[in-house]
Amino acid sequence: MKNKNLVFRFPPFLRWLSIIVALLALVWAVYFITQEFSTLDKWYKKAVPFVVLFLVVNVFYKNLFTVNSIRFTDSSVIFKPLLLKGIEIQFVQIKKIEFNIKAGKSIILTYEHQDKTKTLFIPRGINKIIIVLSLIADNVPGIELDEFMKTVITTDK
Repeated sequence: MKNKNLVFRFPPFLRWLSIIVALLALVWAVYFITQEFSTLDKWYKKAVPFVVLFLVVNVFYKNLFTVNSIRFTDSSVIFKPLLLKGIEIQFVQIKKIEFNIKAGKSIILTYEHQDKTKTLFIPRGINKIIIVLSLIADNVPGIELDEFMKTVITTDK
């Protein structure tokens, strides 16, 4: 199968909308802490901007440092976050795909790199994620799938 330069991405509108809203919330929280904090008398009102900051950090992490795009080549698949270097994994290195409900309903790809077993979390929000998983399974001989993935992934095998 020719995979040359097939690219699947997280929907850009959602990604950038999340980042912009998080940035606005960050500005509000910083303003609130620096300008209004000392005038508040209730402890829960003082806690609100810190909760907002925690949520903002979480949104930034998920949108900037997790997989944003998946590119297929003839011999590998490249997982690229927005702000980090892409991870290129040869098809022969991939060992297993599983769906983990405990870790926030995530898809976990297990692969070998320099004689070490590594895992990569793939966000479910990638466009056409079922096609992505099926392409990986088609290109990896002997891939191990958990029970859920066996019902979701369609392969030529």
